[in-house]
Amino acid sequence: MLNFFRINDPYRLVVIFALLAILRLPAFISSSILTIPELNYMLLGEKVANGALIYSEVWDSIAPLSALLYSIIDYFFGRSQIAYQFTGYLLICFQVFIFNRFLLTSRAYSENTYVPGLIYGILATVCYDMVTLTPFLIGLTFILLALKNIFNHIEVRAKRDEDILNIGLYIGLATISYLPFCVFALATLTIFIFFTGTVTRRYFLMTFGFLLPIILASGYFYLTNRLNDFVYSFFSPFTTIERVWFVSLKDTLRLFVAPLAFFVLALTRIIRGARLTNYQSRLTQTILVWSLFSILFILLADQNSPAVYLILAPGFAFYISHYFLMKKRGFFSEMSFTFFAGLCIATFIFSLSDSWLKKYYNDEAYLLENEKRANEITERILVLEQDFRPYLNAEIATPFLNWQLSKQVFTNLNYYDNLTIVYNGINNDKPEVIIDPKNLMFEVFEEIPALRSLYFKSADGHYHLKINN
Repeated sequence: MLNFFRINDPYRLVVIFALLAILRLPAFISSSILTIPELNYMLLGEKVANGALIYSEVWDSIAPLSALLYSIIDYFFGRSQIAYQFTGYLLICFQVFIFNRFLLTSRAYSENTYVPGLIYGILATVCYDMVTLTPFLIGLTFILLALKNIFNHIEVRAKRDEDILNIGLYIGLATISYLPFCVFALATLTIFIFFTGTVTRRYFLMTFGFLLPIILASGYFYLTNRLNDFVYSFFSPFTTIERVWFVSLKDTLRLFVAPLAFFVLALTRIIRGARLTNYQSRLTQTILVWSLFSILFILLADQNSPAVYLILAPGFAFYISHYFLMKKRGFFSEMSFTFFAGLCIATFIFSLSDSWLKKYYNDEAYLLENEKRANEITERILVLEQDFRPYLNAEIATPFLNWQLSKQVFTNLNYYDNLTIVYNGINNDKPEVIIDPKNLMFEVFEEIPALRSLYFKSADGHYHLKINN
């Protein structure tokens, strides 16, 4: 299979896309891999598509570009996991095309090949949560476009102001897709300083391009009187939001044993004396710096889940491709690649089901429990804790979607402004059921008697809206 993709034929890309579709098919037809973050994205998209204003009428730390895309998907398809998965598949195919294309045009390898695109596609499907549409996947698309222009800039004959502006612009778009992508602005500056002779004027040009999407987004929220809400919510991952460990670091690393092992082998082989031109050596150094900043991105992410580690795919694919392409064509090179691909694909397939992998990979805090779906609440609800499971078959009422943002209000009722926010949030969009495991509503009702008259506490421990209200 490796030799088939070493041929410089664009139709190989079509084969890669077909293989990715076949590989992801088990996830498309599975009904048991809906993750808690994915449900969060669906709820937010549903709320915004129904007319709620992001950050003021629905509280969440999501970046504005991702929120816009989720609302568009919900507008056309509703709360459809298939729509999210198919959009994610299309984005991965586009990323494979971009990644392989700029490696071909930049002559990163000694031969023109579609092996990097194939390896990138395999790495982007190591776990089931990489199949769906996430802010990490959305932002990574822009990051690859920025990396393409960085490669163009490193090439001495291709230094253009247009590329510099586009680098900043793409990283800026990635940032308003998911905030921690801003670290790649620092990565670009580092690469420019150490590997290029970029003049000062172009640093300012790149900075302008990076800030432009953020300024435009801020201007939009300023004109709609939501700038404070935008600043507070959008930058909350760096100020207010605590990191959520859906999957432990140990369990996450177990998923990526095969890619990590082959990445180390490739890096070792290149360091020990691969025959690269000076230009190719600069590209390998550039990708190494990029990969180091990818680790910083993972550390800054507001959650730990396998989908976050998708940011490592470009660096891993670049080096692992070198590892296989430096081998002589033959049986052993084919077997080595088959072993690598087989391990990655097996990890993906086993992560979908209750297999032996579950002994070493605990995702109970990450997945919605399929066997409990039939018993979920179906009314419009409000959940006063960090648990999205009750929303599975329900619709969110009130703006209080993200509990880490909302609890700042519900636990500080001594301030009049907070009382006003709670009253308006509940009264203007009345939930039919309030799930309150920490008994926070007792103090709310004490401080706001007008709300107490609307609800009664039933035998199930939840507060229910009185029928005449």
